Amino acid sequence: MWRKLTRRFHGRRRPRAVRPGREGFSLVEIMMVLVILSVGVLPIAIIQHRARGEVNEADRHTQAIAVAQMQMERLKSQGFGNIVNENGTEGAINWVAQVNNIAFGLDRVTVTATWQNKGAVETLVVSNLVSMR
Repeated sequence: MWRKLTRRFHGRRRPRAVRPGREGFSLVEIMMVLVILSVGVLPIAIIQHRARGEVNEADRHTQAIAVAQMQMERLKSQGFGNIVNENGTEGAINWVAQVNNIAFGLDRVTVTATWQNKGAVETLVVSNLVSMR
């Protein structure tokens, strides 16, 4: 029995003693890792910021389309001869509806939606024809 135990433990190595001053990372190694990480993470943060701006711009454009289509359908539902020029505001979207007579019994209804985007005015136009029949 004693032989089995000594054989079992005899094959193991003893852990080497760590020399003083060799454990852990040096300040230069840590600084290099931070520089590499910052160079890698900074472009990702810039891309994220630009993507958020693009999503906000697309959201405003979608809202403008929805407002213009809603107003166009509302005006068309009034029927030929009852549609008049109107304007209004839905949230941050301003809209203007204009009716022009093209021919006898045919009107062109145009809804123009405008909104602010980074200091510039964006415009979206939806147009449709309404007939007497």
